[in-house]
Amino acid sequence: MFRMALQILLGLFLVIIVGSIILETFPQLQPLWQEFVDVVIGLYESSKVKYGTIATVGIIIAIGVLAGTSRKSL
Repeated sequence: MFRMALQILLGLFLVIIVGSIILETFPQLQPLWQEFVDVVIGLYESSKVKYGTIATVGIIIAIGVLAGTSRKSL
């Protein structure tokens, strides 16, 4: 359990660092990134309205666990 939580935190840290480097290297990707963020926020808000906050957070955690434990690559 602790190992999985640590792996999740380290994975998030790695994604943040790599994403920051990519956005600094290729500044033309900023509008595309902002569009992606807007879509994700819109999906979160609509899910929160339809299912509630606790269920939405549960869905996000479930998707993260499913993606993290999948043996097939995306």
